Amino acid sequence: MLHSARTYLFALILGVSALSAPDALSAAEGPEVRVHIMNSMDLNMMSVTARNGSVQIISRGISFSVRAGETIRITRRGSEVQVKAGRRTIKSSFVTIKGAPGGSFTIQVPTSSGSRTYSGSLEIRTDRSNSELQIVNLVPLEDYVASVVGSEYGLDDLQGAKAMAIVARTYALHALQQGKSLLDDERSQVYQGLSHATTASRRAALETAGQVLKYRGNLIEAVYSASNGGRSATNESIWGSKPLPYLRSRKDPFDTKTSPYASWSWSVDESKLLKALSRAYGFSVKKVKISSSKEGRVEEVRLDGKSTSREISGSSFRATVARAFGGRTLRSTYFSVKKRRGSYTFDGHGFGHGVGLSQWGAHGMALAGRSFSQILDFYYSGTKLERIASSDADFSAVEVTVLSGPSQTRSAEPVISNAGSRSLTGKSASLQRVSNRSATPKEKRSTISTTDSGRTISAKNVWGSSKKGDTDPKVETKRTSKKRTSRSRW
Repeated sequence: MLHSARTYLFALILGVSALSAPDALSAAEGPEVRVHIMNSMDLNMMSVTARNGSVQIISRGISFSVRAGETIRITRRGSEVQVKAGRRTIKSSFVTIKGAPGGSFTIQVPTSSGSRTYSGSLEIRTDRSNSELQIVNLVPLEDYVASVVGSEYGLDDLQGAKAMAIVARTYALHALQQGKSLLDDERSQVYQGLSHATTASRRAALETAGQVLKYRGNLIEAVYSASNGGRSATNESIWGSKPLPYLRSRKDPFDTKTSPYASWSWSVDESKLLKALSRAYGFSVKKVKISSSKEGRVEEVRLDGKSTSREISGSSFRATVARAFGGRTLRSTYFSVKKRRGSYTFDGHGFGHGVGLSQWGAHGMALAGRSFSQILDFYYSGTKLERIASSDADFSAVEVTVLSGPSQTRSAEPVISNAGSRSLTGKSASLQRVSNRSATPKEKRSTISTTDSGRTISAKNVWGSSKKGDTDPKVETKRTSKKRTSRSRW
């Protein structure tokens, strides 16, 4: 778990800023997001190089500038951070590297083959709990949003990207408001710095700057997944949380028509599946059966042994299977199961939890001529699209751990409600490449580690949320390695 940092107040400056540099999206002023970067790496040393504009190093009343192109070398020395820039060397428990307004800098880590470019500033301190450095990126909100859209939405339409920008911004600010931490991977939102902010994702962030989704005056929990398989899921059916009126189940013909994961099938040897389940839940499992489902989503799975049985949630079952066999096996809880000739066959729909916006469905809606506001209204029914007001300025800090195909228009389409606060922007989809991919990161990356040594596998262990009965207090869960991932919204 990340340690909570001290609370920051930031002024929310609305309006669209012109690009002040090739890499930076927003001006110096405006809301910032605090991002813990490279926390999942064994980080004892790193280098920082300003790309444009000088950077300022600040520590214990000492301040000096480093020109663009000059390398700053940072190393942990015991309980202190050592910073070398040219002939200058300082040691301190806390160092700030302040970037130039509109500037950017590149971070290189010896254990990583690549580098990443960020805007804003860095806070560097030592971690008392281990021998590693802790790095915090204070990044302008719209730079963060542009990076998330460029990383999360790899599909070729502008309206879907703009919807994704509003969802990403709302998700982050809601987490801020709730005092929660964000991670930079699929456990929350993928954030990889300016390197992944594309021309179209910058445009999507700029053209929707300051816009968020609210329900009855409050920021919503704007969750999303790759594909819902033709029907969205309710939040309580997946996470056992309090029902949210804007996260309801509904048919989604746009996802069905567009998503390559609208239907899928996966088979596994019976003995291998039962062995994995037995290892995970601490007793000899002999049979698997769906005990309850709603609107196609599996809510409870029954595991039968010789002398005992156990009910687990569909999300917990999916997590266990994903840990044992990979994230691209049981892609969602929207499935049925049959036992045939010594194997279990799972026929399913969608990729991910299926709650809120479907990225493939949004893409399908854009291709069908829907605007970003119509896309949002479809997936978050009853919400309003608003600009952030000055009264929203008091947020807690967000901390984000870093590094831790062709479609056709569907003839039968659902009715899109017209929210009073939304101004619908036309019916033609503006197509522009958002990235060089034709898939989203949620499909391409495995969020489940196969190296976990713990015996109890549950939705809470994997996604940070669970239903009652998913875990067995009598079964000890062993401490896992730092590199293990546990996504709360996969």
